[in-house]
Amino acid sequence: MKLTCFLRKNSITFLLLVLLSGIQAQEPAGYYSAADGKKAAELKTALHNIIRPHTQLDYLTSSTYFKTTDWHPATTDYPNGYFWDMYSNIHRTSFSGLNREHSLPKSWFGVASGEENSIPMGTDLHNLYPSDATANQNKSNFPIGVVTGMPDYTNGVVKVGASTSYLPQYSGSVFEPADEYKGDFARDYMYMVTCYEDYSSRWQSTGTQSVLVGGTYPVFRSNAIALLLKWHRQDPVSTKEINRNNAVYKFQHNRNPFVDHPELAEFIWGKYAGSPWDVNGTLPEEDIALTVQPNPASSKLTVTVNKPTLSTYYVKTLSGITVKTGQFAADGSMTVDDLKNDLYLLVVYSESSRKVTKFNVRH
Repeated sequence: MKLTCFLRKNSITFLLLVLLSGIQAQEPAGYYSAADGKKAAELKTALHNIIRPHTQLDYLTSSTYFKTTDWHPATTDYPNGYFWDMYSNIHRTSFSGLNREHSLPKSWFGVASGEENSIPMGTDLHNLYPSDATANQNKSNFPIGVVTGMPDYTNGVVKVGASTSYLPQYSGSVFEPADEYKGDFARDYMYMVTCYEDYSSRWQSTGTQSVLVGGTYPVFRSNAIALLLKWHRQDPVSTKEINRNNAVYKFQHNRNPFVDHPELAEFIWGKYAGSPWDVNGTLPEEDIALTVQPNPASSKLTVTVNKPTLSTYYVKTLSGITVKTGQFAADGSMTVDDLKNDLYLLVVYSESSRKVTKFNVRH
């Protein structure tokens, strides 16, 4: 038996990077229910009200949390793993040579060095990452952008230099992360301006004239929105981010909604900003078939999708909780023997589309 659903026109472009597979997400039941049916600015504020209450941690001890939130799994050369550094290819098993880096610079919200604990934005683990110290120093508080021409600094992973694209009204240097992490940075920025709407009056103009305009919506300049959405679409949520979101939630007790529900970016700043968000993942205007077989499935199901190994899937309960995510096998199959007997939503990001259908598991 085949189950067919439909994909809307004008679909989102996604290129997959899945670093690991088969992780169990831990979004609590009903966590985002208060945002259901909201759109654009109202949706952003509803998410703010959900994620803003959280435990404020100590900035100086954040590196101890990194051993959980940013610890790369074991490899042949590093059987105990190492710090996952998005700023360099250096694999470190101790914190020596690393900084606690604010992905969205702390100076943008008026925090000086040594004052990180003064406001919750300075200690938020969703925005703090282990960073190669040299790369961090060169990044400074420059806005994100695409470096054109010869960079002033590069270590083969990140770049700093002049830009003439995406941010035309800004003549200073920009910071460009590696392609595989551009979506991570975009979703972090979206999280920060959503979580801290109540601190919007603190947004600073120095060093941010190409990114922030202040206020609670849209917060970002129009060209910055275009860049953030581009990076968000081209580098979709990876299992690394899902792992990290779950780990931060255990310590800080709030989540990054743009990791749990990537489509939120489109409903707040993108092509669906005029449409109400459905917490269950239903999107407007579906018209391209996706088939799932067999249905019900007992141990394995197979989908019809182009380039399955370059697609990522999310298995969600009907209440919207992600219970499984990963990458399809070459034949488009995925295992379901680890799922309980139930009806599930299958959300598939594949090349230029996002597809949603339902399937049953019956062991």
